[in-house]
Amino acid sequence: MCSTFRNRHAQNPLSRRGRARGFWALLATLLLAAATPAAAQTKAAVRVEATREETGARLALRWPGAVRVDPGRDGRELTIRASRPLGDAPLDTVPDRLQGWVDNVRYGYDSLLLVLAQGVTAEVSVESNGVTIAFTRERATGRLTVEEQAAEQVAQRRIDYFRAVTLMEQGDVREARSLLGDLLRANPNDVQSTALLAQGEERLGRWREAVGLYDRALELAPNEPSLVTSKNNLLREHGEHARVDWDLFQVKNADVQRIGRLTGSLEVGGNTSVLYALENRDVDVDQAVRADGTVAPFHGSRQRAELTLRHDWPEVQQSRLSLFAAQKTVGAGYVHGWREERSETRAGVAWREPTYTFIEGIVGGGRRDRVFLTHEERLSERWSANLGAGWNRYGLAGAGDLATSATVEGAVRYVLIREWPVTSIAYVLDAEYVARRADRVDEAGVAYLPLPVQTREVHALQLALDDALTDYLRYSIQGGYAYDRRGKGGPQGSLALAYEPLERLELGLRASYTRATARGSGTTATGAGGYLIMRY
Repeated sequence: MCSTFRNRHAQNPLSRRGRARGFWALLATLLLAAATPAAAQTKAAVRVEATREETGARLALRWPGAVRVDPGRDGRELTIRASRPLGDAPLDTVPDRLQGWVDNVRYGYDSLLLVLAQGVTAEVSVESNGVTIAFTRERATGRLTVEEQAAEQVAQRRIDYFRAVTLMEQGDVREARSLLGDLLRANPNDVQSTALLAQGEERLGRWREAVGLYDRALELAPNEPSLVTSKNNLLREHGEHARVDWDLFQVKNADVQRIGRLTGSLEVGGNTSVLYALENRDVDVDQAVRADGTVAPFHGSRQRAELTLRHDWPEVQQSRLSLFAAQKTVGAGYVHGWREERSETRAGVAWREPTYTFIEGIVGGGRRDRVFLTHEERLSERWSANLGAGWNRYGLAGAGDLATSATVEGAVRYVLIREWPVTSIAYVLDAEYVARRADRVDEAGVAYLPLPVQTREVHALQLALDDALTDYLRYSIQGGYAYDRRGKGGPQGSLALAYEPLERLELGLRASYTRATARGSGTTATGAGGYLIMRY
């Protein structure tokens, strides 16, 4: 047993790492994480249950399996020693949650010491998977004074608040919202509960409600840095903005494309936004197959536009209705999403959506009909996964059914380092299986493919780093290797840099290197570009 305790206010030895981290230190961390068994990397935490009433209180510790517990009492100090570790359970919150019953707590690897409040006694009940401690007053029972009743009410509100914190940490956001709502109805000026409820609304995707709660909290605590930062981050991600992107892409021995794009969002009221996108694409290619089978150079431009009406429903659902327009095609699409505390599911359909994946589609008015379903899940604090499937039909102007295919996309990501720089490793699947593809014969009797959709099955392993060098400068780096089971493989990587000289202005640069697997070829593709964002 471990007999060394640490005070509830002691510094955590796993405090925020320095930002300056060398390559070899990161490599050693990755190798160690890969070589260490999963069971050794995870610490099973004990579950803590604390309840408080007017005449008594209770503290229960529950382990995920059988455990042997040895209690001891020395004056006001109650010691609990266990045969299993405590893990990272939130034991430091016990004095606040049991205010008036427990004055302090100290704990170590497998031991817990409670300092009881004056006049409090404790009865310990040992069970197969834990222990329950019942607290009572030593003095004779009687009616509480007005001051004692007020103190009891304050203490109970503190207990309910920390219970809401625990529910949020466990992912029970809806239950935490209900408890926090009761607290705010009893005390509308409770800043902590208001801010915590804002976090809950944010996690459920109800960002407008979260902004309103942050505004209310800032009225009660003006210029509180954490509240200002949380609100600004929400508006940065979801608020009204206009964005300009420009990119240069070159596929080796094929085409060069220069793309300019204007996107943005506007609030129109009633939890509804309008999203817009306008794109101009200049293309230079020496050989492009036309719809009639002729091969000729193409040096020209193409434009396309998209207008989307997005509505957020009170039941934490979202609908998107889109209109598409490009040369020789007009289409529409609809996507509906369902969001939970740890997951999000989306289903959608698109009709005659412009597609510029292939040069033939750019030149000849490429379009795609699509039905798809995707699901994202946050499995734990470090693990996340997503999976999606779809059915596609490709065509050109005047020929709407040239190929059909099924797509499967997925990823599993593990966060190696949660502090700065945030470091993660991921496996990514990008597959498309062609079920049917139309062949044509030109005037000379030579067969050709008007739209060369190719089967691919790309498996990629990626390492990503994200860091903020200062409050206004951040970067992200991604590197890895992609292998196409039906084609070629090779390294891939990207680099992005973001700079915010003003609160509502952001500039960025990016570069990438990969392979054009979507075209069914192993040729390399490089890109470079930048963007500018203006937030309203």
